[in-house]
Parts: sequence; C-alpha cells; structure tokens
Amino acid sequence: MKIIEVSDEAFEKISFVANVAGISVAVAVDRLIAKASEPPRQTPDPERTSEVDMEEIPVSASYRGHEVSGFLNLETERLRITEAPKAELISSYRSPSNAAVEVVRALNPARQRPETNGWRFFNGPDGQSIDRHRRHRP
Repeated sequence: MKIIEVSDEAFEKISFVANVAGISVAVAVDRLIAKASEPPRQTPDPERTSEVDMEEIPVSASYRGHEVSGFLNLETERLRITEAPKAELISSYRSPSNAAVEVVRALNPARQRPETNGWRFFNGPDGQSIDRHRRHRP
C-alpha cells in the first residue's frame, strides 16, 4: 500500500464522508478515484423513441423491503447504483449480477450464498427484468 499526502482540510472532508458512509478512509478514496475515472455520462438523445437505442436505461430492484435503483449501460453492460439503503452500495459494478450479489450481501448478511442473477434481479423502466437487454446470453 502506498501513502499519499493530502491537506488537513481534504483529509477532514474525506474522513467525514467515510464516517457518514460507514467505510474506511482508504475505501472512500478508492471510490472517489473510481468515480473520477468513469467516462463522462452522455445524455440520451430525447428524439430517440426506443429505450434500446439509449446508452443507459433506469433500473430498480426491491429486496427484503428495500429499494435500489440506478442505470444499466446497454453498451458495456455495467450497472451503476445511484440510490440504495446503504451508502456502500452506491457504486458502479462490472455487471448486473455483480451489483445484485453486493446488494444481497449488504442487505442480507446472514445469507451464506449471495450469488444472484442480476439480469433477473433488476427491472427496467417497464417493470420487466433487464434480461432482455443482455447482449451476450450464456
């Protein structure tokens, strides 16, 4: 692990955010870097009529009485959680299944096997599973 120097003011801000989120300062810095490294989000063209033509579609899931929502990038198939009952879930995930596993793990820690098919766990804006948007079916 490398050590970085930051101003006292920056450290206080990062520590505050980490404390509010219930995570370590190192995890907070990692998440800030990951977020800053994401490509800028492009706004979908409002003239497009088909949600499949859009780069991202809104997604949501309800698990154990908790609501989680975010966006699925149709090209990369990455899922970005933007609203969740636990701050540590707000992040970008490499796949819907990766996101679903983390949601299950965070909201049901007693479950021994959190493996979950995220393509069926999350729903699109029409309330149907996002599985139909999957580019490569196994």
